[in-house]
Amino acid sequence: MKKCNFIGLSLATLLLVTGCGKAVYIENQQFVLTEAIDFDENNKLVVYTATPVFNKEATDKYKITSTGSNTMRKSKGQIDSKTSGSLAYGKSQNVLIGKKLLQQRDAFPYLDVLFRDSRNEINANVIVVNGTVKDVMYTNTSDKGRISSVIKQLVESSHKSSITVQTSLQKFHQQMKDKGVTPSLSEMKTEKNEIVIAGTALLHKDGTYATFLNNQESSLLILLQRDTKNMIPLTFHFPPEMFHTDEAMSYVSFNIKKAKYKFKINFEDDHLTLDIEMKVPIDLTERMFALDLEKKRKQLVLAIEQELEKQCAALLKKAQKYQVDPFGFGVYVRAHDYKNWKKVEDNWEKVLSEATVNVSPKVIIKSIGVSE
Repeated sequence: MKKCNFIGLSLATLLLVTGCGKAVYIENQQFVLTEAIDFDENNKLVVYTATPVFNKEATDKYKITSTGSNTMRKSKGQIDSKTSGSLAYGKSQNVLIGKKLLQQRDAFPYLDVLFRDSRNEINANVIVVNGTVKDVMYTNTSDKGRISSVIKQLVESSHKSSITVQTSLQKFHQQMKDKGVTPSLSEMKTEKNEIVIAGTALLHKDGTYATFLNNQESSLLILLQRDTKNMIPLTFHFPPEMFHTDEAMSYVSFNIKKAKYKFKINFEDDHLTLDIEMKVPIDLTERMFALDLEKKRKQLVLAIEQELEKQCAALLKKAQKYQVDPFGFGVYVRAHDYKNWKKVEDNWEKVLSEATVNVSPKVIIKSIGVSE
């Protein structure tokens, strides 16, 4: 009897439950997966969106919409008037920023709506476009998939291979607001109708474009950022006489994994000296010349250490020249010498540009491959 009463009560409750309102059909929605901003030839803001197309009768997999506007928020209404369905934000995968815009203005204020509106996706990748954003947005990716997915997968796979950084909207916001670091963003371009990751863009603290790092420099940047959760690939070219080979064959490639760091900070008369010791375990992945490792192992290790130190020093000099700190050294100084940090925090980039920074790598060959 009790069981019957329970079933009857459940049925009555279900009959009283109201529906969720009007049904929403996915083919009538425009999910904005990529947003992009750039300056046109007249230095006016242009906003682009990429949305997937779910309508079975449509021949294209996605739709690109653009409009000239003064702000991204204002552009939303203008773009909405050009689309057949309701725009749905909150699923964004990528935010593209044209290099031309960054060379003239700080892009951060233009992105304010993305940080302020809680419906927006803060894990979207922020990417700098070398060239025009229009070229990237209208690249034919029919053989690879929808443009938004192609860009997202390209950035993620390149970061996993440690040839560029991966910076989300949330991380970009932190880099802009934190006095101990300056922004570093993936940089892409089009090449023969292909989208490629060119390397990493470094920004000044004011959000404007500073300089560019190629893929090798980007790998070194990731190493100095202490981000070794993924293996870091490097290829070095040595003087051919060092290992009695010729110019074309004097290459060694290796992967770095789980490096260990030891920092030493010293302020003397407001001059900073930063010593960085790195314990760097490596796996050899390529050696294009003959070498008896049993007899010449120490020589090879020393050559790699010297070249690694040389290339790290060159990268540091480049950062100092443009007065940027993509490494986050300021974050470390703040955590370990707060008293001196408070004296320099408002002028950190200039202090670092004048600092003495020494990198001392200690290389350990862990693997030479399956056969020798």
